[in-house]
Amino acid sequence: METLLLYFGKVILSSGVMFLYYQLSLKDKTFHHYNRFYLLGAMVISLLLPLIRVDDFTIEVSSDLYRLLDKIQNFNTEKNIDNGHIYFRIIFSALGLVSLYFLGKLMVGIFKIQKLKKQFQKESFEGINFYRTNLTEAPFSYFKNLFWKNTITLNSEVGEQILKHEMVHIQQKHSFDKILIEIITSVFWFNPFFHIIKKEISLIHEYLADKKAVNQSDTKAFAQMLLASHFSGTQLPATSPFLSSNLKKRLKMLQKPQTKFGYARRIFALPVLFSVAFAYMVNAKNKEIKETNIAIEKAVSQIKKDTIRSEKIEQKEVAEPQFLKGSSSEKKITELGKKIEEKSKVLKTLKPESKEFQRNLEEISELSGELSKAANSDDFKMAFSYTTVDTKKMNDFFKSDEWKNKTKTLENLGIEIPDLSNLSIHFPDAPATPPNAHGVRVLQFNGSGYQNWSPKTEKEARKARKKAEKARMEAMKLGEKARAMGEEARIAGEKARLEGMKAGEIGRLQGEVARIVGEKARIVGEKSPY
Repeated sequence: METLLLYFGKVILSSGVMFLYYQLSLKDKTFHHYNRFYLLGAMVISLLLPLIRVDDFTIEVSSDLYRLLDKIQNFNTEKNIDNGHIYFRIIFSALGLVSLYFLGKLMVGIFKIQKLKKQFQKESFEGINFYRTNLTEAPFSYFKNLFWKNTITLNSEVGEQILKHEMVHIQQKHSFDKILIEIITSVFWFNPFFHIIKKEISLIHEYLADKKAVNQSDTKAFAQMLLASHFSGTQLPATSPFLSSNLKKRLKMLQKPQTKFGYARRIFALPVLFSVAFAYMVNAKNKEIKETNIAIEKAVSQIKKDTIRSEKIEQKEVAEPQFLKGSSSEKKITELGKKIEEKSKVLKTLKPESKEFQRNLEEISELSGELSKAANSDDFKMAFSYTTVDTKKMNDFFKSDEWKNKTKTLENLGIEIPDLSNLSIHFPDAPATPPNAHGVRVLQFNGSGYQNWSPKTEKEARKARKKAEKARMEAMKLGEKARAMGEEARIAGEKARLEGMKAGEIGRLQGEVARIVGEKARIVGEKSPY
């Protein structure tokens, strides 16, 4: 609604500016054709100009602008907007009713002309429809229809002048101008400049017709004929009557000399000036948009930096178990890992069937059991630290496939890990970060409360966590290596056992063969006659 009201205001302003230029530079000049199309163009342009946006001819504004708009909070003004809509509806309803009245009046006039065409007899005359009438409004023309008054003799000097005059209206299609003007002034009846332009165009039509009518005649005689004619009454809409109330202006224009070409040339330069001005506006707008795009890019770049920095702070590793510096479990697991590695090296040098091999294998198994106990100890469990206090993410982590994969790896090493999928972790809210201390981080420790760490302390803690993680990974690798070596030793022992079984089976088969051969020899001996 507000947009439509603003459009009406722009239409009035545009038509006012263009008519002001006509009033100062074009009015009462003899180039009537130019004035006719200028005024018609002024009405059409004033309707279209507010719809044209300079943005349609300029470069695009950066799409990143919407990212900035997302940062702006919209206030709820729904109640005020609804009240405003009610007032605007009342205003536009009133404007619409008046417009319908004027449009209806125009339609009634057109229907009346159609009725007159049926009422009077039609004659074809020089390609037009000629009607002889007794109407007080006659003579007048409407498109290719000429309504003549019976009291005016067609072959008389006055009749011939009037006929020439009306034929100009028909040939130059002035009725199209009038229909267009009537429609515009009916819809935009509240624009005073359109009504003034309507009168000016009607007068210019008469100037054009008068000039053509006296082109081959005596100007003075035609002027005397106008004065001798009596003024008619009611004028039908969209018609071009011969007589009007502007006789004085028409007579002055007939006596006026032709406007010099130099002045007309300056007038024709107006479209060029308008085009140059519009191009300048577009260029200035493009420059402004470029500067705006640069500012938007800088702002969005800063927003991205802030967002990335915020994500780095917030999206830390969640619930990843890490050992604290100085943990006894860390030291014990490291020592056990080293022992398992040493035993594994010795195991490679021994034969699977030897007693030393079996003894080292048993020791590796015992060390793996101690490693499992260390992992299940309270000291080990108390050594967990988390880089965030988001308990929901920690609980989700212990239920995730990632944690299950980690525990499965430890279980393959013979380390028993408790089921944490049903574990519910809750930490008290951490203290608020002090003002202007963006580098401060809050860490939570089980059983030891919570505290604020400075950036320096946090750096040391990160180093300790990395070292502990490295030791844990080495222990896991050693355990995995020990398991692999144990598996290799088991396979070697199994191979030796199978070889022993194979040798025993071969001996048994050989004995069976010898037995069969002996049995065969015995049978042969019994059958022998000797």
